[in-house]
Amino acid sequence: MKHTRIYTFLLLMGMTAVASAQEVSPVDFMRTNPRAAYSNVATFTPYFGFFDMALGDVNVQVQNIGFKYDKFMRFNEQGYPVALDLAQGAASMKNTNFLNVNASADVFSCGRRTRYGFFTYNHRFRVQESMAYSGDIIRLAANGNGAFLDHPANLDVKMNAKAYQEFNFGYQMCLTPKLNVGARVKFLMGAAHVHTNSLNAQLSTDPSTFALSVTENVDVRATLPYEVSFINGKLNIADKRFNIMNYLKNYGTGIDLGAEYYINERFGVAAAINDFGFIHWNNNTVHFTGSVNDVGSMYESGAFVFDGINSAELQNLINDEDYLDKYLDTLTQYFGLQSENLKGYNTMLNTTLLVRGYYNIDAQNRLSAQLQGYCSGIGFRPALTLAYNGSFNDLFDVVATYTMMPQSYGNIGLGLSANLGGFQIFVASNNVLGFFNPANTRTLNAQIGISFTSPEQYKRHEVLVKE
Repeated sequence: MKHTRIYTFLLLMGMTAVASAQEVSPVDFMRTNPRAAYSNVATFTPYFGFFDMALGDVNVQVQNIGFKYDKFMRFNEQGYPVALDLAQGAASMKNTNFLNVNASADVFSCGRRTRYGFFTYNHRFRVQESMAYSGDIIRLAANGNGAFLDHPANLDVKMNAKAYQEFNFGYQMCLTPKLNVGARVKFLMGAAHVHTNSLNAQLSTDPSTFALSVTENVDVRATLPYEVSFINGKLNIADKRFNIMNYLKNYGTGIDLGAEYYINERFGVAAAINDFGFIHWNNNTVHFTGSVNDVGSMYESGAFVFDGINSAELQNLINDEDYLDKYLDTLTQYFGLQSENLKGYNTMLNTTLLVRGYYNIDAQNRLSAQLQGYCSGIGFRPALTLAYNGSFNDLFDVVATYTMMPQSYGNIGLGLSANLGGFQIFVASNNVLGFFNPANTRTLNAQIGISFTSPEQYKRHEVLVKE
């Protein structure tokens, strides 16, 4: 049972790899949706107030660059899959592939206009995770070590994953007739974190003797819900009930800053920095390390060398359970992981930078261009977005976007927000085409939300007069 808990947790963390990050959303370009201020805290909110609970904003995004379902299958004339083709799928993998996930869910949000600006409060859960993995992992599984006679198989995984709660307080202010500014202060409670400084193995095959040579380098920092350790290569999990108060030991803070400048009635520009801050991890913090150990004759110059087994050893492995257990224990000693407790460590948040320009065709229609950069913890991901927004009679916000990201250039997004007399509902995706072929799409995103807003809406110039 203890092993099941930790394996399930690590599997979920791996499946949500990316993190889900603050990715571009059509909601960012809506003019009557309070959630537009998530991307730029200086965005003007045209209400006296709003609030929501639980389903105020739920956002999930998966970015898969590398693995394509149809490359791993053979299809008949009718287009139905009939067989698995690992060799074809492995050949389609890139040397470095990515699996990224970003997820967030609001618990409670509210906002209210004050004499000089607009105050907001928000509590939400967030997962931010990014993972890069080598194509040789799939190629080795599909083709065996015979495909690596002239070069080693590089088995490499890079991961940065964190899950935490966020409590933030924001304030937006129309500072001058042409300038909006805003700031949002965040208090964070970490739930879990995994970061791989190194998770790598090299497998070489001698072309003459076919002997296998394996090296490994493991260097991972983690904060987990349960106490986990490796002693002499064996996994140990402390039998302690999880205490939600442990969240308080993983604390952090962050800030969002934004500004928007109205050049004239037609043109405007905006810039923002989001999630600039850190989390200090101090609960069940552990450092995992591993390399090939010199514990016997199979060790040679930092590598584990396996040149095969004879027929007698094979018979013993098949027929003698005690012999098999001892053999596996010996292998564990060669590759065994070690762990040590850490006093605590800091990690930076996944920071987002953006600049945006827009042109108002008229009072209802707007065209925008945005350049955004996202620091994932294992790399930097830029994105360029072109957007159209139509705001009709203060009832509907319609947004269409086109976003280009590295190795993902066909992202067509749509968003719709409806204001129904004090009640607002919205739905959006930054790649609607992905829902028609989810197994092969590189980016899949869905965002929905419900909130209650004041029936009366404000124009920015009206707020300036009142203030």
